[in-house]
Amino acid sequence: MTTTAPSPTDVDHIGVIVRSIDVAKKFLGETLGLPLLKETDFPERGTKAAFFQLGGSEIEVIECLHEEARRVRLGDNEARIEHIAVQVPQLNAMLEHLGAVGAQMDAEPIVYDGDLMSFSLPATTMGVRFQFMQKGAGRGAHGS
Repeated sequence: MTTTAPSPTDVDHIGVIVRSIDVAKKFLGETLGLPLLKETDFPERGTKAAFFQLGGSEIEVIECLHEEARRVRLGDNEARIEHIAVQVPQLNAMLEHLGAVGAQMDAEPIVYDGDLMSFSLPATTMGVRFQFMQKGAGRGAHGS
């Protein structure tokens, strides 16, 4: 009997590292007319972020607050796509499947805003950093 590999169900958001969140907010909000959904500070990560609605998905713009982290993650660019976040029905099943084919995550899964998530190491997922998210799976868990 053949089992079906777990598959992502949707693109949740595209994460973009930016030099200036204010410039990005002006472009996305004023120039493109995208609605701003929320702004978030992540002091433990040294970043702040803003999320804009684009159809059924979102664009997350992320500014690194520390110069060295900004240099490492952004280089000389004004902005660059950092990750693609995809929704999965069962995060643990997806991570087990990915591990079986050699993909690796950068850390144990975390809970943020009620969602359970894990980020891949790009070198093990065709050069792309993926964020795998199980929406609502962390509701009531510590860190949500």
